[in-house]
Amino acid sequence: MSSLEDSSLRLKRQRTLRVLLTAEFMSMLGTQLSAVGMPWLVLQLTGSSRDMGLVMAAQLAAIAVFGVFGASLVGRMGPRRVMLVGDTVRGPLVALLPLLYYLGWLNIGVFIVVMFAVGAFYAPYLASQQSILPLVVGEDEALLSRATATLQTATRLSVLIGPLLSGVLITALGAPVVLMLDAASFVASAVLLRLYLPRTEPGMEPVKAGRQSVGAGARMLLSDRLVGSWSLGLVIGEMVWQALFALLPVIALTQQHGSPMVAGVLLAMFGGGAVTGTLLVGLLLRRVPALTLAVAGRVALGLAFVMLLLPLSIEALAGCLLLAGLLNGVSSAPIAAVRALRIPPAKRTESLTVATALALAAGALGWALAGTAAQSAGLPAIFHALAVLQVMAAALFVFGARAPAQETQKG
Repeated sequence: MSSLEDSSLRLKRQRTLRVLLTAEFMSMLGTQLSAVGMPWLVLQLTGSSRDMGLVMAAQLAAIAVFGVFGASLVGRMGPRRVMLVGDTVRGPLVALLPLLYYLGWLNIGVFIVVMFAVGAFYAPYLASQQSILPLVVGEDEALLSRATATLQTATRLSVLIGPLLSGVLITALGAPVVLMLDAASFVASAVLLRLYLPRTEPGMEPVKAGRQSVGAGARMLLSDRLVGSWSLGLVIGEMVWQALFALLPVIALTQQHGSPMVAGVLLAMFGGGAVTGTLLVGLLLRRVPALTLAVAGRVALGLAFVMLLLPLSIEALAGCLLLAGLLNGVSSAPIAAVRALRIPPAKRTESLTVATALALAAGALGWALAGTAAQSAGLPAIFHALAVLQVMAAALFVFGARAPAQETQKG
């Protein structure tokens, strides 16, 4: 390839990556607006926290069900089409809720059905993002790690900005308007992807060869030691994170006289650490291979969770969350890049869809169990359990990294 052709290819990939980043930030910012707006609208509609729980549970159930059993469909459609369909369908679905609310036709049953439909696209969409990045930036591990880190930075910035902005907008304009903004973000993302995400990159269209199935995706996860061990480690880690996040209001209530600001500050400390860690990935990859950075970050993360066993003040706990967020940010992008490149392109989307669904389902389980367990067993016992689980996850990353290179399956 000539230097001119090489330069043209790099520019094309940079443009495509910018489109993905912009679309992801817009879509995720809208989702974070709805993370506050959705439950708020349910409470406005019914005044029942039980109904609010049912609505959010419907979305989580769809994520688990369609993430696993939709893997075969995702494999046939291809990542580009999955992302387009996901944004195109979710926009009108979300817009339907405020429209029905204004017309007086919205009830809890309709709310649950719509949220189930919205959740059905979540895991396939995330998996398609992971599988499309190698098609945009190439199969180089360091480049893919940097691109993944940039995408994660956009996501985490939206997580930091979105809930705060949502609170301000709900106060000023009302929850239905916030949901309309979320719907608009999906539509804008779909337009960007349709206009500027090229169809011609190899692999962006459905893979024609081979039978795509849930079983094939699951077998791929089990057939390679690194992929299987790291996927299980991510499942355990997601359960731990969501359980910890669910405990933050409990900590604020029991240790800080019920101040909600404390819970917000603790979550913000994690978020700030995660964004900082993600921004450091590019710099660290100049000195450390992606595989080493991934494993070292997860081992250090396991040790950081062991610190939770100490009698910590609220300030020390905030420091632990900052450190944990930093280590999570440093290691997440290299993990995603190394694992994705380990999976053959023909099997990548469906395998990542199954893995993503399992991790999200585990996170939902961790969230659901944390409050009940804390009430019955107490916070110290829960912290012990979370530390043990995080150390187990770190051990799985070490075990997987020791897999010989020839274990990679050819697709």
